Amino acid sequence: MIRRFCAILIVACISQAAGVQGFELSFPVDCALDRSCYIQQYVDHDTTAGASDFTCSGLSYDGHKGTDFALITLRQMEDGVNVLSAAEGRVAGLRDGMKDQILSSKNRSDFQGKNCGNGVVITHETGWTTQYCHMKQGSIRVQKGQKVAAGEILGQIGLSGRTEFPHLHLTMRKDQKVIDPFHPKDRINCTTSDQTTLWKDPLD
Repeated sequence: MIRRFCAILIVACISQAAGVQGFELSFPVDCALDRSCYIQQYVDHDTTAGASDFTCSGLSYDGHKGTDFALITLRQMEDGVNVLSAAEGRVAGLRDGMKDQILSSKNRSDFQGKNCGNGVVITHETGWTTQYCHMKQGSIRVQKGQKVAAGEILGQIGLSGRTEFPHLHLTMRKDQKVIDPFHPKDRINCTTSDQTTLWKDPLD
């Protein structure tokens, strides 16, 4: 009986933690996490020249403002892996037409002011926005001003913009401030476990 009560309490706490900011996210890529895709980088929480993800580990780099959902092979990108809207909203802006290419010293200047490559920005209620970067050339299916539902296909993962591997870079903002969906609080505490998350179905 005690074990059952504790299990119910844990589930309730996790459910309460998800969407604690009044906003919830669905998984933004049509792939199986840690099977056909993986998380390459998290938001950088270190305000110095160093880098730290929300677990106080080094799976980030200085100034990284989003979460990178990477594919395992280039073949997957060529076959097509869909990028999905993480929440209901309206398309505020987009870019398409940039070719898919790996960042190099020769093409670095091509991305000046266009590091995101092909992408989509969606506005949501109460000041939230999501930005989807590095999408495949010619794959974007939505138009500016269009209303989209959570899980609706926006386009496909590509290699456009400032990137060296096929992935989706997802940046979340609340009133223009970058928010880490895995840890939306301002400060991280490396000594305790915090279940707060914006994911509707919390990710491991």
